Amino acid sequence: MKKFICEIPEDKFEIFLVEFNGYGVEVLERDNQNVKFAVYTEKEEEIPFREGLNCIFEDIGEGKIVDEEYVEDRIWEEVWKEDFKPIKVPPFIIIPEWEIYKGDEFIPIKIKVGMSFGTGMHATTQLVLSLLPKYIKEGNTVLDVGCGTGILGIGAFKLGASKVDTVDIDEKAIEECKINAWENEVKVQCKLGSIEQIEGVYDVVLANLQIDIFRKYFKDIVKHFDKYLIISGIFKNEKDELLKLAEENNLKLIEHKSKPESEEKPEDLWHSFVFEK
Repeated sequence: MKKFICEIPEDKFEIFLVEFNGYGVEVLERDNQNVKFAVYTEKEEEIPFREGLNCIFEDIGEGKIVDEEYVEDRIWEEVWKEDFKPIKVPPFIIIPEWEIYKGDEFIPIKIKVGMSFGTGMHATTQLVLSLLPKYIKEGNTVLDVGCGTGILGIGAFKLGASKVDTVDIDEKAIEECKINAWENEVKVQCKLGSIEQIEGVYDVVLANLQIDIFRKYFKDIVKHFDKYLIISGIFKNEKDELLKLAEENNLKLIEHKSKPESEEKPEDLWHSFVFEK
């Protein structure tokens, strides 16, 4: 396995995480100035992986790869087993696939951790999970655009949705989605493709994406929901731009929630919205 050690200014790190689609990272050092972290990929994929990292750093305008090395495959898995703790996002509790939840207070969502596209740790994912119980009703049809691990779709199915389709342009994300659907024993369809390839209308559409994707595909996303559109992935000052896109598409805002990335920086808010037509 190939390990890439990277550095980025602390105030750009959360933007990197969203750009990287929630892909698991190992934080090595973090202070008020910089974050040093490691990401991993298989040896045969190191060239496109490196190119992808550099493209993200170029888009952000900050960050770089500072070192590379080969490591044993088991190291990354063991790091996750040591560090991953259950995450409570009522009514859900997110647990690693090797754990069994024996309580009845929360709805468990099992996630394969390690080389994963989102484990529920990021504020944007938690915001959507917290909104699902209010807007997902028994028998609803649901579409998750840019599904990553499929965690949102899994949550929707466990709340009673009768049909859940998820879509992502990244093949690895779809592989993770299928594994997690199997781990949770849910019927969630994980499809490789873009929103432009989706047909039909769903009761609820979930979209935890970056603002640049909304700029390009907002109209395509909007035409696929009938009752509610739940949006997340919007950081700080991007809020006004997203609301303008909604207004231009004649959507009505019915709920807005925000969550800071960390207690240390309460002003750095991530935003989530619920719209109806």
